[in-house]
Amino acid sequence: MPKQHQTYGAIEDYQDNELVVALPDCLVVTEALTSLNIKFSQEDDNRLGLALLTLGNVADALRGLPGYANLVQRVTRAKWPSDLPQRTGGPSDLDVLLYALREDISVRYGGWIPEVGKNRTISPVVGFPHVSGCTEGDPRLLGFADPQLTGDRQGWPPRPTEPGHGVQIGLLDTRMYRNPWLDGSYLATANDLFEIPSSGDDLPAREGHATFVAGLILSQAPGARLIVHTVMGPQAVGKTWDVAKAMVQVAGKGVHILNLSFGCYTDDGQPPLVLAKAVHLISRDVLLVAAAGNHGNIEELRKQGSELATAPWMQNIKNTTPVWPAALPEVTAVGATDASGQPASFSPQVPWVDVTARGMSVESTYLYGPVRLSYPTPGSDPTQKFDGFACWDGTSFAAGTVSGAVAARIGPGCDARQALEAALDDHNSGIHRFPRI
Repeated sequence: MPKQHQTYGAIEDYQDNELVVALPDCLVVTEALTSLNIKFSQEDDNRLGLALLTLGNVADALRGLPGYANLVQRVTRAKWPSDLPQRTGGPSDLDVLLYALREDISVRYGGWIPEVGKNRTISPVVGFPHVSGCTEGDPRLLGFADPQLTGDRQGWPPRPTEPGHGVQIGLLDTRMYRNPWLDGSYLATANDLFEIPSSGDDLPAREGHATFVAGLILSQAPGARLIVHTVMGPQAVGKTWDVAKAMVQVAGKGVHILNLSFGCYTDDGQPPLVLAKAVHLISRDVLLVAAAGNHGNIEELRKQGSELATAPWMQNIKNTTPVWPAALPEVTAVGATDASGQPASFSPQVPWVDVTARGMSVESTYLYGPVRLSYPTPGSDPTQKFDGFACWDGTSFAAGTVSGAVAARIGPGCDARQALEAALDDHNSGIHRFPRI
């Protein structure tokens, strides 16, 4: 099982020494930090209109405040007004700091509160039921016989140039493996790509996530071009600050679609400031397609005593917990179905899901070589050798399917949103409107 990163709240993960602040509000926030004797450094991003503050000595500064214990009690009541026994730990130092900042500034400025929030952690590839909610379990072998990845195997012939010619799709994800079937279809820096290690060392299964999504998009829109940008590190964990910067950067390159097969949860069910800001800035010009999560049956699994569903970092997630950025109204949130169009058990049945596409037993490009599985069967070999293609489940891949279907229909007189409607109206597209509940 992959190592789980720190969960600071009931369900949320974030950088515990960083704050994101709207640039117009930065001065009042930094003055308040200075009055608390908290050290900080500042990184501004004018395209986002936000600043990232990296903090030091937060714990020591807070514990020196008069009435600190009472402050912690107020934060606890505000953060978890009910269901206290189910929460994970008490408020973090960053929770206490945010509460103190907002309380102090609100008093000084007649109830006005600055735009300030946490730099959340996102994780698109950790298998269910971890907090990313974007891939389900491990990939599976397809059984292709060709070990050289020539591309002329049954079901994966060389790509034509249509449909999708001239369409650009931003793929924000993990690094992408140089699978030969994808050659000539993407723009990426050397840092966004990787080769299989010559040492023969196995790679974690989640390293193949971007490669799998890329194949799904290009299998439907083979003439399209992917703009690949890595937003996850070696452990498949990233920060919303880096994601938001990548979103506005890639959107500025003229992409038609941004595929966002990642997500995060928040304790209060509100969107992270930095993701909401980035989405607001670019959503008028770019179609944003995001995975809805894989936690739609988490409560049932918990009742059945599933070991993973009862893990500490999962105990407060519900079937209906929103995933960001998918739950933002400007984003096209994608749920998963099986091959017959029936909803996948893990796909959330919630009103903010917009469309569905196949996300079970999906076939696509993958890694070539030994892969370390995230959830091997007890007693079995945790390493599986793949031949460049695989079968996988998850709403991540339903999102990739939607991005590809839309890209295939973009053309003269038909932009991305019109292409999405065309795909929804085409009974052969495999894309369906999600019934509002």
